Amino acid sequence: MVIGQVQCFMLFIVLFAAIGAWRGWNREVIACVFVLGTVLFLTLGGLSLITHLLAHGLTGFVDTASAKGLVASGGTVPPGSGGGSTQAPSYNGSTAANCPVPVSAQALSALIFGGMTWLGYRVSYKYGQPPRTQGHHLAGMIPGAINGASIAFYVSNAILPNQVVVETPNSSLTANFLPVVFGLGLLGLLVVLLVANQSNKSAKP
Repeated sequence: MVIGQVQCFMLFIVLFAAIGAWRGWNREVIACVFVLGTVLFLTLGGLSLITHLLAHGLTGFVDTASAKGLVASGGTVPPGSGGGSTQAPSYNGSTAANCPVPVSAQALSALIFGGMTWLGYRVSYKYGQPPRTQGHHLAGMIPGAINGASIAFYVSNAILPNQVVVETPNSSLTANFLPVVFGLGLLGLLVVLLVANQSNKSAKP
């Protein structure tokens, strides 16, 4: 069986639509604001802005903007400011190639998106009203599906741009590990029975 790109995308939508139906319309709309807002911010240049600020600091960002303004107005740009010079721009005595904080755009993107998504669902669960009618459950499917589509879009474009291939275990592999799984399962069951027996004995007067 092959699960293609369309099936995987539809699976995201159906899964989050079911989550939205379970959580209700009020909570899912709050989460949708966080998810869509984060996607728009990161897609429309917010990630580049944060990466630049972390790598060069606020002073370097202001210096670069000032240098661009001088070039646009026809003025001269001092050497090392980055405005048309062939060498790396200087920020507070350090160059962009030797920036004090090395920043990975992909890792930062995953961190921001994952953190804001978690925050959105957390805030919606805490401050959103739980569903009270069947209509609240059904209406929650719409923002839930939007959340699933947004998450699938950003994950596939920014965090995991390449295809992820998942291989299921074959019959020989499962046959080799099956005795180990059965042995660990029986051992765990024996431990649970012993603990339950000791708890019953200690509970008796």
